[in-house]
Amino acid sequence: NSDIFLDEHDRVQRASTDDPSCKREKVVAGLMFWSDATHLATFGTAKMWPVYMLFGNLSKYIRCQPNSGAIKHLAYIPSFPDSLQDHLKDFHPKWGTQQTSILAHCRRELMHAVWKFLLDDDFLHAYKYGMVIQCQDGIERRIYPRVFTYSADYPEK
Repeated sequence: NSDIFLDEHDRVQRASTDDPSCKREKVVAGLMFWSDATHLATFGTAKMWPVYMLFGNLSKYIRCQPNSGAIKHLAYIPSFPDSLQDHLKDFHPKWGTQQTSILAHCRRELMHAVWKFLLDDDFLHAYKYGMVIQCQDGIERRIYPRVFTYSADYPEK
């Protein structure tokens, strides 16, 4: 019901397909991404950053039910090894005065690399031309994935 979703629906209706003879209904798949640091143990510092995806087309009352299966695990944002700081210290001439900024830059680059992996050429093709999927009701539709939200506790901070 949001204005941005309705606007995107209108854009998708005018979008080209990779098959000009395709007469299937065009539908927006609203993607919502979420990630946050997860501690792996009660004691210690072991943690990871999983990335999850939800479909915004589903009702929030279905999406938020623990057993609905609506949350899809996509990836992990890896942590840097402890030895990275030792290597950077030897490599970077301004490590002593810019350590915080350098590590923040490395973590940002890591985040971008993970998203570049997730938003690969296949995703970009589906984004531009849609992908034909047989839906639960047995009807084939051309689905256009669109990223609407990304909520995260960024590890680069």
